[in-house]
Amino acid sequence: MNTSTPYSGLTSLPNQSSKTVVESVVRKLDADKVEREKRRCNLVVLSAPEPSKDSTKEQKIAEDKEFCCSVLEIPSSNMEACWRAGKIDESKPEYRRPLIIKLKGEELVQEWTNNGVGLKTATGHWINRDLCAADRKANFLSRQERRKRMEKKK
Repeated sequence: MNTSTPYSGLTSLPNQSSKTVVESVVRKLDADKVEREKRRCNLVVLSAPEPSKDSTKEQKIAEDKEFCCSVLEIPSSNMEACWRAGKIDESKPEYRRPLIIKLKGEELVQEWTNNGVGLKTATGHWINRDLCAADRKANFLSRQERRKRMEKKK
C-alpha cells in the first residue's frame, strides 16, 4: 500500500532544515498564487487552426480574433486580447498551438467554460480555463484517481 503524499519527500531531504523546506514550499505557493491571478480571465482553445504562415504578426492576430468571433461566437466586446501559446514546431506540421483568449471578466470565463468543466463547441473545439502548472497537475492526478476507482468497480 502506497501511503506517500505530495509532501512526503520534503522531510527526507538531506542537509536541509525544516525552516528551509517550509520557506521553499511557501515561495512555490506564492508563485502559484501569482500565476493563477494572471490567468484567471483567460480561456484556452484547443485545436484552433493556425493562421497562414505568410501573414504578418498583426494579420495573424486578426485571423485569430476573427476565428474567435465567427467560429466560437465570442463577441469581440468581451475580449481584451488573444495570442498563441508556444512556438511553431516545423517537425510537427499537424500540431496546432493552443489559442489563449483574455476576456474582460472572470464571470465571462465561467460562462464560456461551462462553470470550469470545459466546453466542446459544435465545431469540435475545446474551450477550457487557462490553468497554472500546479492546477493542471492536480487535475491530472484527480483524473487518474477517478480512473483507478472506476477500474476497481468493474
